[in-house]
Amino acid sequence: MTDNQRLWLAIALCLAYCAWVGFIIVSHYARQRERRHVTTGAFIVAYASQTGTAKQLAEYQAELLESDRPVKVIALNDLAIDTLRKANDALFVVSTYGDGEPPDNGRRFYRALQQHNKQHNTALLQSLSYRVIALGDSQYPAFCAFGELLDVALQQSGATAIAELEKIDRAQSQPLPGDASQSAESSFKASTWRVTEQQQLNSADGRELFMVTLDADQALPAWQAGDILDIQPHNANTAIAEWLNKHELNPDTVIAVEGTPTPLKLVLHTRQLTDLAGAGNKEQQILKMPLLPLRSYSIASVPEEGQLKLIVRKQYHPDGTPGIGSGWLTTYAGSEEPFCANVKDNPLCHIAQLDVPLVLIGAGSGLAGIRAQLAKRYYANSDADIWIIYGEQSPQLDNVIPAAIEAWQTGFAGLKIQQAYSRGEPGQYVQDVMVAAADELQNIIARGAHIYVCGSHQGMGQAVHQTLTDILGEDALMQLIDEQRYHRDTY
Repeated sequence: MTDNQRLWLAIALCLAYCAWVGFIIVSHYARQRERRHVTTGAFIVAYASQTGTAKQLAEYQAELLESDRPVKVIALNDLAIDTLRKANDALFVVSTYGDGEPPDNGRRFYRALQQHNKQHNTALLQSLSYRVIALGDSQYPAFCAFGELLDVALQQSGATAIAELEKIDRAQSQPLPGDASQSAESSFKASTWRVTEQQQLNSADGRELFMVTLDADQALPAWQAGDILDIQPHNANTAIAEWLNKHELNPDTVIAVEGTPTPLKLVLHTRQLTDLAGAGNKEQQILKMPLLPLRSYSIASVPEEGQLKLIVRKQYHPDGTPGIGSGWLTTYAGSEEPFCANVKDNPLCHIAQLDVPLVLIGAGSGLAGIRAQLAKRYYANSDADIWIIYGEQSPQLDNVIPAAIEAWQTGFAGLKIQQAYSRGEPGQYVQDVMVAAADELQNIIARGAHIYVCGSHQGMGQAVHQTLTDILGEDALMQLIDEQRYHRDTY
């Protein structure tokens, strides 16, 4: 592949990426023009977002509405029910967290609304007309569950829905033609990246953990510890060659993608390799093939390092082939293969206070978030206490902490690291360490500590949350959420 071809590929992929993400923002735009509810007074656009996507959509919706009237964009937790009671119109843009829970910046509002509905028979919000847009992923059982719960609670409080609950499915999102992709480009600044290093941190076959280093083809974008990188993965070249051979197609055949002549083998880099129908125009069928789904990763570094790093668990399909995103990053991608990615702001996981203690809890690839938060404090010369509780499987095969943070371990006088190994002696998980150190955990929280949890929500994230509830009590844990001292970067 020539440098010129790679450049065109990078441009085409970035356009495709922007169009794909843009669908989440504008898929309902045409319908909205027909049903927009216009009255006098400020229009409230409230969002609840764990990772920032719903917030971005809410801000975009506000831009569309501002041509008609003043608009107030606000996190759901910052919206007083009394303010909503006096409003005429509102749009709620919400995602779902975990097993149908509200995101942390919507939990308090939803709890207050539920409490009112249980205690009062009055139609508190009878003057309010509203819409709910729910974001979710149909691959998970609790698809758009919080949007559904919020819709019911609003109706129970007397509010009037001016449209049915609208669900946007990340798993099914596809780019729209024309203005949709252009609108997305103005809002999402996808850029091209290359993998420059793939360092395996452990020695366990079948569950390898890699630190992946990326360099951008342009100036590094800004990000903070806690932010997320969305990537557009590619198919393996071997998989593309097999697909082309199966369908008896020439890899160098040129087709037009968004008006750009592109070799077929490059077009297939980011497409799901589904079978073509026997009849019909094959070129048109290929252009309609869905894009590979985006993959999201917690960023493991800070800008002061001059590189963006990820920590990725290599996943495998039942047939033994690597997963789409993890396989691309850890196996197939190289410095000669540009791909598109976008840094996503994740404000709920930003920790601005550097002079208070910090408890970092994670397992597996959750080491990414732990590493980034530690790096932030290292480069800020923070001397506050840091307590890391990290879980893996085998003490012999998975002792990954030294390779990930070795350069900084001597830079913190108050750094404490406890590791839990499920296949160690004795076998234990991070929540077991927390239970054994319950008094110490209560003490450090009383001193103003923040808690940051990173890793899989299923299993580790759920267990940590339940353990914190048991140790602190539900009310105290909810207070930590309200004070933005409990940060959950779980997925």
